[in-house]
Amino acid sequence: MEGTSPWGAISGANYRAILVGHVFVTTSRPVQPHSPNRHTPSAHSEGHAKVILRIADFNGSGELAAGNHAKQWTELQKALKRMPLHIKASDQAGLQGNPIFDPVGTNAYIKDKLEAIGWASGIPIPTEYRFLGTDVDYGRNGVLVEVQFSNYPFLLNNTLRSELFFKSKTCLPQIGRTRLVVIVTKAHMFPSSNSTLYYEQAENQLSALARNKVFDCPIRLVGLFGRKNAQVRVTFTEYHNPRYSRTVVKRETKQLRIASGRSARSRCNLEIIPD
Repeated sequence: MEGTSPWGAISGANYRAILVGHVFVTTSRPVQPHSPNRHTPSAHSEGHAKVILRIADFNGSGELAAGNHAKQWTELQKALKRMPLHIKASDQAGLQGNPIFDPVGTNAYIKDKLEAIGWASGIPIPTEYRFLGTDVDYGRNGVLVEVQFSNYPFLLNNTLRSELFFKSKTCLPQIGRTRLVVIVTKAHMFPSSNSTLYYEQAENQLSALARNKVFDCPIRLVGLFGRKNAQVRVTFTEYHNPRYSRTVVKRETKQLRIASGRSARSRCNLEIIPD
């Protein structure tokens, strides 16, 4: 399928799009970063909501994910594609109780699934580079994975330190030398805490940096999307402290209605359907 996608056409003759299952990959020739595409999946469906992956490749990451690191990418991809959508209640003033994306539940799911198949987590950063943080999220055999749901400036921290590990040929536990970096974040379509990173924003930032040759490290950006205008089952979690706690009070499956926003740039409206 050349030049089109479920999200619409990709501008520019040098771009190609490949849809495989629920994975939408955009790459470019000869330069990896691609023109931003602002459209997201739209469908009517029922059943347990599984995330849809959208991917942007930089500096040859697509070739590495399909070649030398195909095993690691396949393992990560399977874990992400099988993940249910995680939702919690907002504690933001004026929006208390409204359903929003749950980064804690999502992170916990990814951690459990990757550790179960031998991936390392919380990999310590060498002491001489601790000014950039204490650890990286996950890794295995040359592949470093960062799951980034925090405030948007953290993307640049992840990019800079990954570039440092790549350029310095630093060996990290369970990873060795960093050959491929994967950064996972959520889509703009999901209501979420203020100022947190979303895929479309990350794509813009990395594209601008790559065009200006700010980094050479191969980076694959992965966005977690969902289906619009659908009623689905999701994992809803109540925490001891809605904003900061990771202590689960209750976790259950609920029915959620995902409705498109007022415009293409609006976030979706999420509504829990009473039992």
